[in-house]
This record gives sequence, C-alpha cells and structure tokens, in this order.
Amino acid sequence: MNALRWGVLAAGLISLGALTFIVLKALSRRHPPFFAAPQGRASSGIAYALGRGLLPWEKESARLHLAVYIGGFVYHSGIFAGFGILIVLAVGVPLSPFVWTVLRVASAAGLTAGLGLLGKRIVKSHARRLSVPDDYGANIFVDIFLAGALAASFGPGLVPVLFGYSIFLLLYIPLGKIRHCFFFFLSRISFGRFFGRRGALPPLKPERER
Repeated sequence: MNALRWGVLAAGLISLGALTFIVLKALSRRHPPFFAAPQGRASSGIAYALGRGLLPWEKESARLHLAVYIGGFVYHSGIFAGFGILIVLAVGVPLSPFVWTVLRVASAAGLTAGLGLLGKRIVKSHARRLSVPDDYGANIFVDIFLAGALAASFGPGLVPVLFGYSIFLLLYIPLGKIRHCFFFFLSRISFGRFFGRRGALPPLKPERER
C-alpha cells in the first residue's frame, strides 16, 4: 500500500511537471505585436473571461445548450470531488461524515453526467463526426476513475485498486485531451487579454439596461 501511495504522489508530480512544461512552452511562443492603440484594459478582459464570462447567459453556445452546460459543470465538479477522495485516501486525513457525503454525492453526480455526455457523443451523429478516439478515451478513463473513487470511499479493500488506476490516469493526463484542465484557463486568459485590450470585453450593457 505504501508503494502505491508513493506511486500516486510521484505520478501526480510528473503529471503536474509535464503540464507546466507544456503551458510554459505555449507561452514562450512569440505573439504578433499589437500596432493599434489599446481601447481598453487587458486586465478587465481577463477578469471577465475568468468570471462573469463563464456564466451560461454570457455565452451563446451555453445559453442555447443549457443541459449540456449544466452536465459539463456537474461532471467537472464531480471530477474535483473524485480527486478529493483520492487525496484524502492517499494522505489518510480523517473527514467528518458530512464531508464524505458531499464528496460521494458530487462524485456520483459527476459519474452520471459523464456517462450521459458519453452517451450523447455516441448517439448524436454530429457529435460522432466531430469526435476522435481520444474524446471517448478521456471520458471513459475519467468515468472509471470516478467509479473507482466512489467505490473505494465505501470499501477499504478497493483503495489499492484506485491507487493503481490513478497512477495510470495521472500519467495519461498530459498526453491526452484531459490536459485541457490547464489549457482551458490559458485560452480564457489569452481571449480576455486580447479582447479586453480592444475594449470589447467586458461587453457594454444595452442602452435599455443602463
């Protein structure tokens, strides 16, 4: 068991280091210079992109597909809860029954949402056309992790299985599409910086709302 605990820690550090390297490499690429005078503040655009701009009514794609947006939110919340369970079991931190219940409910909800999104990708023809094998793999790998974390939280005998699988998942993260967990924030910052400087973000309220 101790070897598996150290394996989870080592895999986590390797994954974090690889993700950091990928992000720094992306940031090191030279961007075209800005020639036009700034019309706004980049910081305001970044604050909007990472804050209010994530709300569904601020994004047309989310507003028109609210069920998918909610499913994605529940899914990612469940993933955070699943990793919370992994960390708690690896470190051996005692938790109150209430906190355990929150982590379990969130993980179960995330697993349900993940399976639903996977089913949508399989059933919907337009989603199938846009999907590559890694889209399915990333979803399935994470769903298995959530199921394992949920099961291990109830059965101590399954903890070594969770640790072993988590080592695989952590090492896979920088190689597959799950690495969007880092690049999501990088892309939002780049988006907010560019359009904030142009004065397009945050968007002005319509005259009738002022």
